[in-house]
Amino acid sequence: MLNHILLVLYVAGILLLSLKLRQGTFSGFVVSDRNVIHPAVIGIAYMAAYFSAASFLGGGGYGLIAGLPWVIWAVFFHVAFACLAFLIAPKIWTASQKYDAKTVPQLLERRYNSQRGKVLLAGIMLLMYTVYLVAIFKGCANLFQGLLGVTYVHGLLITVAIVALYYVIGGLPAILWISFLQGLIMLVGAVFLYGGLISSGGGIGIWDMIPENILSMSGASVPWQKTFGNAFAISLGLLALPDLLIMLFSARDKRVVRFAGIYGPISITIYALCIFSLGVLAYGVFSSEQLAPFMANPDGLVPFLATSLLPPGFDSIVLLAAISAAMSTMSAIVLVTTTALTSDILKYVRPATSDDKVLLMTRIVGVIIILVSAFFALDVPQMIVPLVSASMGVIACCVFIPLIFGLYWERGTSTGFTASLMASFGSIVLWQLFGNPLVHPVFVGLICGTLAYLGGSLASARPIPTTVGDIDVIID
Repeated sequence: MLNHILLVLYVAGILLLSLKLRQGTFSGFVVSDRNVIHPAVIGIAYMAAYFSAASFLGGGGYGLIAGLPWVIWAVFFHVAFACLAFLIAPKIWTASQKYDAKTVPQLLERRYNSQRGKVLLAGIMLLMYTVYLVAIFKGCANLFQGLLGVTYVHGLLITVAIVALYYVIGGLPAILWISFLQGLIMLVGAVFLYGGLISSGGGIGIWDMIPENILSMSGASVPWQKTFGNAFAISLGLLALPDLLIMLFSARDKRVVRFAGIYGPISITIYALCIFSLGVLAYGVFSSEQLAPFMANPDGLVPFLATSLLPPGFDSIVLLAAISAAMSTMSAIVLVTTTALTSDILKYVRPATSDDKVLLMTRIVGVIIILVSAFFALDVPQMIVPLVSASMGVIACCVFIPLIFGLYWERGTSTGFTASLMASFGSIVLWQLFGNPLVHPVFVGLICGTLAYLGGSLASARPIPTTVGDIDVIID
């Protein structure tokens, strides 16, 4: 009953805050009019939007079958990429200001003067973010099923209702502030679960109770190569996922972005260490018979840990933490996916469309995407972590290459931009279907995309800087 009461209060609080931060303009809805002045809000919201229910449930349980390599590689890559992301964040903010970009496809379009590339990237985002949303819907429904005692379908319906309401009402300002608060709840929940396992296992002695094969760096039930690839592909998103980059766009000045680089990496480090250790540490507390039901579906481990380890009522904190993880990510993803369709594709097809109409379409299409993703989540047999690493890896590859080269190499052209998108996407899909399963498709996508970018840029005419209004544009 306590879980139900807290859920109602939590949702009511989210909706009230969304109403308070409601935006009436397209710029306000998608980039908060670039007026966010609090570094902690951007840094912790960045963490919350990145770590979803897929991390809380899938990442927490995956160590059960992947063993210690999952803890080592997942924590290492997340900390390393988080630090790198905020090192280059001021340059990304500067570029968003220079090109007056409200979306990532728009930023790259203006950097490369390539409407074709913008539409292609927007289409890739629309497809792969929908797949990513399916994984998060699955995680959230599993969560409600495990901690509220409702059916899987009812869990999906609850998720749809919450996300759709506060997305439609608030836009990015609500997403930022709510994600900031949700991030704090996520950190508390992660520390509670980690502390509960350590306490139940007798402190540091818990490691002596874990089987040797789980602690082997060769991997447990999952080969270390697959674990390495999954950890790399997922954490690469910290550098290039559009739903994170728009948070940088919203900062009022470069100082805000720089100081956000303190809060973001620290919160990501704490959360990653606590959550990704759960599956391995569980072996030091529970018997193999108790853990056996979760070997086929590790995504159900975290709700089990919450109800088994924590005192009555404390599992409610874990419930809110996992809900927060899901909601913060889903709302940001729906926003960038929808704007990719309305602002980037619709405005390309019908340039005369007014911003008011685009804003209305952004709200309507967002709800449609939520419903479609929830429908496909009705039957998802695959574990969350591989599904997330595949979808997130495609988006990260397609954005990472033209973004990084575009920031640091003036020779890049529109030909290189579009060639890298096609090479990254095509090679990942083909490798997923026909390649060696021990080599993650993201590695192939990065290599092929980089070669295509360099080849396409060097084979085409050197871009000539020009000026349109107050915006410098590179023309091939």
